[in-house]
Amino acid sequence: MNSRLQHLLEQWSNDQFTEADKQELIEMLRSASAEREIIPVLQDMWEKTEDEGLFSEEHQQTIIKNILDRYPAGELPDKKEIVPTMYAIHRTHFIRRWRWAVASSVALIIGIGAYYWYQHMQGKRPVDMVQSTTRVQPGQNGALLTLSNGSQVLLDTLQNGRIVLQGGVVARIRNGILLYEGTGSEVQYNTISTPKGRQFQLQLSDGTNVWLNAESSIRYPVTFAGNERLVRIIGEVFLEVAQNPSIPFRVDVNGSTWLEVLGTSFNVNAYENEGAIRTTLQEGSLRVVGDRFNGHLQKVLSPGQQALTTKGNADIRVFDDVNAASVTAWKDGVFDFNNVPLEEAMRQLARWYDIEVVYQQPVPKVQLGGTIKRSLPFADVLYFLGKVGLHYKLEGNRRLIVLP
Repeated sequence: MNSRLQHLLEQWSNDQFTEADKQELIEMLRSASAEREIIPVLQDMWEKTEDEGLFSEEHQQTIIKNILDRYPAGELPDKKEIVPTMYAIHRTHFIRRWRWAVASSVALIIGIGAYYWYQHMQGKRPVDMVQSTTRVQPGQNGALLTLSNGSQVLLDTLQNGRIVLQGGVVARIRNGILLYEGTGSEVQYNTISTPKGRQFQLQLSDGTNVWLNAESSIRYPVTFAGNERLVRIIGEVFLEVAQNPSIPFRVDVNGSTWLEVLGTSFNVNAYENEGAIRTTLQEGSLRVVGDRFNGHLQKVLSPGQQALTTKGNADIRVFDDVNAASVTAWKDGVFDFNNVPLEEAMRQLARWYDIEVVYQQPVPKVQLGGTIKRSLPFADVLYFLGKVGLHYKLEGNRRLIVLP
């Protein structure tokens, strides 16, 4: 058991913890002798670490936070319960070489408490609530490719494959990413669109990388020709533009905002129900044009700045010191709800889990915070919302009613 446990902990720390691994660990926790067998293993792991100073309370909390950001479900026991347990199974020293031992040890402690909490709560949840939430699954990779002739290809299950286009150009799926190969003899336009509950990544013919969030689309030429590279987007898209100063890259956003790029990475949030288009620059420089036909209405962004534009209003508002990593967290598989209004956070959840959110007025004054993984089951998301004081009820499978 000792060697198998150590293997599971390594899998956990390397983000290779599969569903089968999780179930196996749960079976270990169910064993009456689990505590007697597991604790010595963890203690031995700690004793193999190199001393590098005291394992301070600040270090403890940092590690616990890192684990919670990765832990798929459950409730963190009270701090008063965790700290004595931690000191009981390790020497109070921080580590350098065996970092996974620290993280996995704390994860397992949290997991033990979380497992028993989960078993306790499952017995209290109404059967219809459990069944409803299990039907709502987190989003996944997938999209619809519309070719220039109007035919469509569903990319949800096409992991590695070849799509022959007109004019000798080939689109290829490699490791879940759509790539274009060859040069076409005529101008063709393709469109990639993601419904709710889907996201997708592609690489344009010039090497520009594109990430699409749920309920988004991008229209682009299969091969770029002429004196510009022009694409049109709707929804939320992150772009890493390939540098080519002689052929500028331009983005038409919802037909109302115009972006001009030489080589940069940036995020555009242009959902219709967000009320404004938010363009956030991560690297490089970017010119935002509020009205493409009125050139003097423009702003040049520097990294960390965000521009707000609205349809029918050519004014451009620029905000400094924006946390670009927070804005683009969706691309890395995370919801970042720090300083995010409740209604905006619920719109994000609605797109990803393909649910409908309805408010019984007034909208609750609830302050969210922290980050959660987009891979979490919907039941765990509801638990998170309940812990921050949100009251709700679930009707059917996909109608979430937020109560005052």
